[in-house]
Amino acid sequence: MTNMNTSFQQLKAIVGDIIRKTNFNIIINPVKMGTFILLSLVFLTFVVSPAWASPDQKPPGKVYLLLIDKISINDINESSTPHMYQLIQQGAVGLSSTRTLKGYNTINTYLTIGAGNLAKTNKTGLMGFNKDEIIPGQHQKASLFYSNLTGWDPGESECLLINLPDILVGMKNESVTTVPGRLGQILADNGYQLAVLGNADNGTEQLRPVLAVGMDSKGQVVLGDIGPSTRHIPVDSILSYKTNYQYLKDRSQQFSSQADILIIDLPDLSRLENSPLAFDEVYQEEKSRILGEIDSFTAWLNSSLDPSQDLLLIAAPSCSLMEIDQKNNFAPVIASGFGVQPGYLTSPATQRQYIVANTDIAPTILDFFQLKDTNNAMIGRPMQSIGTNGEPTLEQAQQLAKSTSTTTRLRTPLIKGYVASLIIILLLACIIILKFKAYQYLLQPVIIAMVCFPLVLLFLGLLRLSYDWLYVLVAIMATIILTGLALAISRGNGFRAFIALSFITLLAINLDILTGTTLIQCSVLGYDPMAGARYYGIGNEYMGILIGASIATGAALFEKFNSKLILFLLALFFLFECFLIGMPSLGAQSDGMITAPLAFLVSLYLFSDIKLNLWGWSSIVGIILFTVLGVSFYDMNRPAELQTHIGRAAHQIMSGGWQEALTIIIRKLQVNVKLIKYTIWSRVFLVILLVLATFIYFPVGAIKNLFARRPVILKGFVGIVTAALVALIVNDSGIVAASTTSIYLVMPFLLLMMEQERNRL
Repeated sequence: MTNMNTSFQQLKAIVGDIIRKTNFNIIINPVKMGTFILLSLVFLTFVVSPAWASPDQKPPGKVYLLLIDKISINDINESSTPHMYQLIQQGAVGLSSTRTLKGYNTINTYLTIGAGNLAKTNKTGLMGFNKDEIIPGQHQKASLFYSNLTGWDPGESECLLINLPDILVGMKNESVTTVPGRLGQILADNGYQLAVLGNADNGTEQLRPVLAVGMDSKGQVVLGDIGPSTRHIPVDSILSYKTNYQYLKDRSQQFSSQADILIIDLPDLSRLENSPLAFDEVYQEEKSRILGEIDSFTAWLNSSLDPSQDLLLIAAPSCSLMEIDQKNNFAPVIASGFGVQPGYLTSPATQRQYIVANTDIAPTILDFFQLKDTNNAMIGRPMQSIGTNGEPTLEQAQQLAKSTSTTTRLRTPLIKGYVASLIIILLLACIIILKFKAYQYLLQPVIIAMVCFPLVLLFLGLLRLSYDWLYVLVAIMATIILTGLALAISRGNGFRAFIALSFITLLAINLDILTGTTLIQCSVLGYDPMAGARYYGIGNEYMGILIGASIATGAALFEKFNSKLILFLLALFFLFECFLIGMPSLGAQSDGMITAPLAFLVSLYLFSDIKLNLWGWSSIVGIILFTVLGVSFYDMNRPAELQTHIGRAAHQIMSGGWQEALTIIIRKLQVNVKLIKYTIWSRVFLVILLVLATFIYFPVGAIKNLFARRPVILKGFVGIVTAALVALIVNDSGIVAASTTSIYLVMPFLLLMMEQERNRL
């Protein structure tokens, strides 16, 4: 600690000395400028670094994991499920993403929970059996067939996943660190006994997905029963099979005396979804009966554990078709017992109130036993309960699910409508400017409207309206009003209106990042926590907008007030934007740590008329490298509960070496290629390139004249192009960031071309 304080004081003195001696000449010398920015970033890193927190100690107890597939947060209430309702009042509730490596189907979610990382099955699904069951079509006991397929001795294991080789072969091509059965393997390696109980057979398929949660890396579970005795054939139901609750109770009592963790599957709601079509009143009556039986079993299980030392977790692996139709992919998670405060659940993986990831369940169980995944195969983090002092947590969770699903539903009409409008307007602008100059006055308002729309979408999520179409109507009306105001204030000058809106958008995003990104989290142009790809920070769409708007506004400011002082202030401003984008406690955009500094530095070099020679490019690369390493080192040395994906990736690379780094790079490239092929944003980017390429050649000499008249603005355009290209290359959603960045290139370019063509008339 003494050495760190000494280093900090020395760093502080160096930075202070540089600031005193610059006299704004720092911009002229690229080495000084690079040193200044680098030291400033490191200085900020040391200033905001928190103290290390020691982990809580937990006594030895048992964990009970109750899996209720297809139950929704909206199914839980005081009348239908009184015991679960009461359990939430005593414990903590959250909403979990149900993301897997492919799709949202049930068997993939169970496999993902057990791995603590995104997983998927392969051609043969999940084939789990008790060791003495006969495999259909093979005429062999499961233990023998398992041994024949794998070459492994099943030993005394009661339950076996016989098609594990097929799953592992399928996972090899996914460029992930996922290890199926990681939870069970870590528990077994540390001497803990695990038991699984229940099956989801539905009359047409033999489904035993609970095995995937508790198995070890060889697909084995020593204690358990997933055979036909766990269900029975009802005579008064539309289901072909129902859970045998009395049998589960008897076996649970038996396993509780032997196992440290008991995982029980209650799949009747899933069976109901696969039942023959019935009248709605019959279906609802059956669902109410199933919910009542699940609730009663939950009460019995809760009464059999000791809350002073045991932990009860209730989770829904996947969502019902009805909820998915409403774009609600959140599944409820309930925690009660030892160490759980009455309140809501959160996780370092999500850093959001009431939101956790399905990959957090396995690390939570390990954390209870004071165990860790030393190989970093899990991407989840232990869940935490936060007290709320009597806040109605169930109602809050239900409202969050409703508002988030509304935002998800609105993405299709609003984002696709915006993107389609962008494409049409860009193509029309190209035709009108080149062939029908007399109609250019029609273009200016719609171009400004396209710049307004991201700002409108930033605030739209604050509204609580009854119908989805009202959000669309409000967004359109707000865009029209804001466009009219911008043009009125700028006295009809389109470029000035563009700069004003860019500055306001930039200011709004900055304030939102500094206050916790509450606007971005609710925006349709933000990220979707239900999808499970990102839960916090700035996101790709608004990162592109932030970078593009920053360079465009900076170029306009430097064109207006061309001086070394303004250039120095721009350097500080760009540094601040890098801080917002890259710092783990704020924007946490790992790819933005490369994109933003590179684009900003290129812009500053161009504004200052410094020729980018080998030394200049070397200084830029050095600054970016040290920035990435500095932020990564800072984040990975924070407490685990505060680390973002940046720090976790750094940990993975440190433990896995260059192979782990290569895996991350390949995975990012695969995601980017997939998005380029399927996302509508790729169409926008291609049209932008087409428009810019057209104006390079037509009208003849137009680009040259524009560069002569507005050289600073054109240099800003080069900075934006740099940002778009770098984002496209390094970002796993690069096409999205490149497209939103390029909006702040093509729109002012069209406005300036229109202005130039009007002057030629």
